[in-house]
Amino acid sequence: MTTEVRRNLMTASATGGAVPSTAVEPGREEARKPSNGRRTDPDYVSWPVRLGWSARALSLAANVIILGYFSLYATDTLGMSPALLGTLMLVSKLFDGFTDLFAGWVIDRTHTRWGRARPYEFAMLGLWISIWALFSIPAGLPTGAKAALLFVLYTLVNSVFATLAQANQTLYTALAFPTRVAIGKVSAFAGLFISVGAVVISVIIPQGLAWAGKEPGRWSVLILALAAPMAVLGMMRFVFVKETVIQPADTTEKVTFREIFAALRDNKWIWIIFVLGVLQNLLLNVGAAAYYFRYIVGDIGMQSWISLASLVAIPAVMAIPPLMKRFKLSSIIIAGQLLCVLGNCVLFLADTNIALLLIGTLIIGIGTLPLSYMIGILIIDCATYNEWRGHRRLESIMGAVQSFSAKIGTGLGLAAAGAFLGAFGYDGSLDAQPDSAVFAIRALFTWIPALIALLMVITLRFYKLEDLLPQINQDLAARRAAEATAAGRIADSDSVNSTDTPTDRP
Repeated sequence: MTTEVRRNLMTASATGGAVPSTAVEPGREEARKPSNGRRTDPDYVSWPVRLGWSARALSLAANVIILGYFSLYATDTLGMSPALLGTLMLVSKLFDGFTDLFAGWVIDRTHTRWGRARPYEFAMLGLWISIWALFSIPAGLPTGAKAALLFVLYTLVNSVFATLAQANQTLYTALAFPTRVAIGKVSAFAGLFISVGAVVISVIIPQGLAWAGKEPGRWSVLILALAAPMAVLGMMRFVFVKETVIQPADTTEKVTFREIFAALRDNKWIWIIFVLGVLQNLLLNVGAAAYYFRYIVGDIGMQSWISLASLVAIPAVMAIPPLMKRFKLSSIIIAGQLLCVLGNCVLFLADTNIALLLIGTLIIGIGTLPLSYMIGILIIDCATYNEWRGHRRLESIMGAVQSFSAKIGTGLGLAAAGAFLGAFGYDGSLDAQPDSAVFAIRALFTWIPALIALLMVITLRFYKLEDLLPQINQDLAARRAAEATAAGRIADSDSVNSTDTPTDRP
């Protein structure tokens, strides 16, 4: 559920300084063979590229959706306590966060015949194999063995494969598309593709869980049926999307830790994105939707039909491009988070009222659109700020910082939710939970996410990079023009010297 970015230099002051749709962004020249027609347009994106990019994005989104049910699987099927589960997942996520930064460093130093970011697409295969194994842990093992196996597999999924799949995202985007408009086009299509696909998956899973119940064997079959096609979709970007953009400054030398430290030290905006990412993923993982529908609504299969409300939110994507011509991206994200607060208030009043649950879910679905699918643009802006400050762009490192924040937020959310449920007497072996546990489930489903959304609004009020982008882009364009002129003079001088050099004749 993304938006197409259609901003130009004439509206830079209102939109954050995007380059014109007919211009290639400074330093991001594309290596294309001359041809006729629209393929010479730097904003053009072919349909195979759109489909390949979107298929991989859906596969990664499906991973997040499926892992959202892992706590329910671990507590109700494996019989683990919420507090122990939360602690294991928090420790795993903390370790995971540091591997993000290492992965970003490795990817920024990568140079292969397939490209720099593209080879790491093979991580999608390992990701789905590991997810299936994670949901196939034998329930009859001793608690210690289950805990150890869970920790290893969960860490493998997130710290190795998901980390590589996410850390290459920003660099891959920068190397595949030369302009913001091209990024916007593929993002808009991917948003619609992901929206429909995610809703379909969100409908299928609760129905599958209603069939699986608390039987470990059925859980394994269900996840395998999802993992196999998702692994195929996950490789589509590697097949159809090549790296075509040349960035001379980032291809001549390998990145050093000193350069990474200097860029992170001087870029305060990426740390605001970091806090935002922690809060966003804390909100996503502190919730208890599956628990709510199993123990309060009384039918986990009903969650499928509530998920269909997200389909109604999809047309709202088309309203965002006109808004971006008048408002800053951060302002649109703030408005979306305020809608999330409103939606959670509706859920708080809903109890078991299906109509109100549908309305609240719809409002939240609309509110999450801007942040969920535009944060990549903010990260690329941070890379541009790095270059303006005299550093390397370091797209992968900037993406790794955001991914690191996501892992920290996810770990904190899962640990907090587990500890909260455990403190209020939740017991996964029971078919009906005590009133205290019902209170905890209701709080995690409604007013706690509303409070986190308000914290995200406050955080975004400190993000002012968009106000600086028009001048930053102007300075970078002038700097490159001067460098090109100087390079041209040197080339002319070398040519003259070569011509004037006498040739020895016999």
